[in-house]
Amino acid sequence: MRIEIIQADALLWLETEVRERPASFDCIITDPPYWTLDKWRNVGTTTRLGGHRDATKQRDEMWFDTIDADDLWEAFNNLGLLLKKNSHAYFFADCEVQATLNNWVRESETPFNYVKNLVWDKEDAGMGYHWRARHEYVVMLEKGKRRLNDLALPDVQRCKRVQGNHYPTEKPLALIETLLLNSTHEGERVLDPFCGSGVVGLACQKHGRDAVLIDKSDAAIAWTKRVLEGGPLLAAAKVQEGPQCSQDAQDCAGRTNGCENDVRDHKCERSLK
Repeated sequence: MRIEIIQADALLWLETEVRERPASFDCIITDPPYWTLDKWRNVGTTTRLGGHRDATKQRDEMWFDTIDADDLWEAFNNLGLLLKKNSHAYFFADCEVQATLNNWVRESETPFNYVKNLVWDKEDAGMGYHWRARHEYVVMLEKGKRRLNDLALPDVQRCKRVQGNHYPTEKPLALIETLLLNSTHEGERVLDPFCGSGVVGLACQKHGRDAVLIDKSDAAIAWTKRVLEGGPLLAAAKVQEGPQCSQDAQDCAGRTNGCENDVRDHKCERSLK
């Protein structure tokens, strides 16, 4: 078992990986930072994540960069190409993104040939001021055909959402374990290109799956390393190589290690100690 953490821009990393190592993962479980999150943040329904209808009162340190629909389309297809045939992928999504993913599979040419919408019942109310949401979708995608390990599991999974001191939009370990154990076997390789809290890696570490975890955020990488601390097979974190690095230390979030700036005072570090 090997858990690898890579600090990189996921979109760039996926492009490179598809060219060099297509069809190299047995499962994908991820929660991309969708553009729709910004909408809820700007109307003030995500105060626990720094949202506020007054932009001057928003707390950026509690948030993260999001991707737009074009970025997601690119990542969606590249992830499909990275997935082995007869394998599953799981995308967490709100109602808007869930509909988008469904339409792509059913109406466009993508690497996926089947889509099934699971419902995560969080057991208590979350965002909103009326008819507050207590559920989220998990869009299950299939490439080829693979039998689930447990055919008795329902498509509504009840699992209390993470509360207290946690990473933004962190998902409960028990829910990730359910997805992982139903679509993989021990020793198989799992990808989370937007790893955030690192919970997918924790589930893989617990159940003997290999994992590759990607995130460009310093905070996410640090959080993930803390979550996995003590795992004897945790690989050294590294930065994805690539040709496009900003020379401005404020703009570079570790996309590449081709930058010539001094790594001691530039975010584009070659490795994380």
